[in-house]
Amino acid sequence: MRNLVLLGGLFLVLLAACSKNKDVYDPGPQLTKDMATIKTYLTAHNLAASLDTATGIYYNIVAPGNGVDSIKYFGTTIDVLYKGSLMADSTVFDSTTTNTPRNFVYQELIKGWQLEIIRITKGGKIKLYIPSFWGYGTVAHPGIPANSILIFDIELTDLKNPI
Repeated sequence: MRNLVLLGGLFLVLLAACSKNKDVYDPGPQLTKDMATIKTYLTAHNLAASLDTATGIYYNIVAPGNGVDSIKYFGTTIDVLYKGSLMADSTVFDSTTTNTPRNFVYQELIKGWQLEIIRITKGGKIKLYIPSFWGYGTVAHPGIPANSILIFDIELTDLKNPI
């Protein structure tokens, strides 16, 4: 009988541990706000961009690339020239400083890049307007406040898909 009581107590502890946390972050309201802010920004600056309705990311393909060499795997290595800035005040927080591309592994990119850079091929250029959820979200980084909408100008200069 004692074992049954202990087992029942353990069950109640486990059940309590599995209850829903009321403090779970819901990105929906911030994403909706960011999308509206981006749309207003594009209109105010007379900029053309398409909306990826699945993600809320706006993009403008400046040059599609060679149409052949594309990112195929999470392990693909890419070389890019880029500039990242905050939409709020145009502060550049990161960029390639010369015409020397920077090397990244596709799976290590922020989610906004992962979702949209696949729209271009080698030699392509794309401009991204990334809601905070697909960038750094609620976490601040040096030079990037929490919930920042990011703008990236990206040129995919080369890529190497793993064999």
